[in-house]
Amino acid sequence: MENYESDVMKELLIAAGHRAKAYFRKVTPSWKANHTYITQADIEVQAFLTDELERLFPNDGIIGEECELAKAPRQGDRYWVIDPIDGTASFVRGFPEWGVAVGLLTPTQALGGFFYLPCTNDLFYTLPDGSVWHNEERVALAPPEPDGREAVLLAGARLHRHFRVDPAYRGKIRSLGSTIAHICYVACGSADAAFVNRVAVWDLAAGLAMVLLNGGVAEYIDGTPVSLADLLETGNAAQEMFIGHPDAVAYYRTRIMPF
Repeated sequence: MENYESDVMKELLIAAGHRAKAYFRKVTPSWKANHTYITQADIEVQAFLTDELERLFPNDGIIGEECELAKAPRQGDRYWVIDPIDGTASFVRGFPEWGVAVGLLTPTQALGGFFYLPCTNDLFYTLPDGSVWHNEERVALAPPEPDGREAVLLAGARLHRHFRVDPAYRGKIRSLGSTIAHICYVACGSADAAFVNRVAVWDLAAGLAMVLLNGGVAEYIDGTPVSLADLLETGNAAQEMFIGHPDAVAYYRTRIMPF
């Protein structure tokens, strides 16, 4: 990823976020076949980002959540992966924890990630040197101390349906309604780790780049690393996963277990 690409993407994400915010608390959702919400904002934001990415980077591939968008690269192996609104259920319900996400992946590397939350005006992004930023502050993973009372694991709202939390865990488990927000908060040190369901590649791409470039890992619950090549090929995670500092991920694997 080049410097100009980072600059362009930051501007695009903010512009897309403003488009989405114009619909906030003013939408009537529809149901998709996978039993998740879609709104006019999702459709318009993805169309805007797709048009701009095709204009700016015509040789790259594009994958998007809506309308089965999957365009193979004309040259090379780079894919821009769009989630027009990550946290659509929160968006529909009027909660502020939702945002616009774009990640840049190849089958072997997470090259870049960009996530903008319009309601809080927070922008998380990567730069070509591998640094990760929250607005104008460079950020890093938290030191691995997940066994304290103020430890924070971010997880989906239905964790309790399929997984047991070890009673010895003294920390907190929170769900904010946006998978990529969870991963970004891990990347910037606000949370110790994220537990992520079997989500799609667009629910991961932007956040994965920020954690992996910050020295973190993404590992399935059986301990195997998450494969970017498999995510791009199949479109979905093979299992639930832990994301964060390697030591934090190893710790949480002993605390969150299937029934």
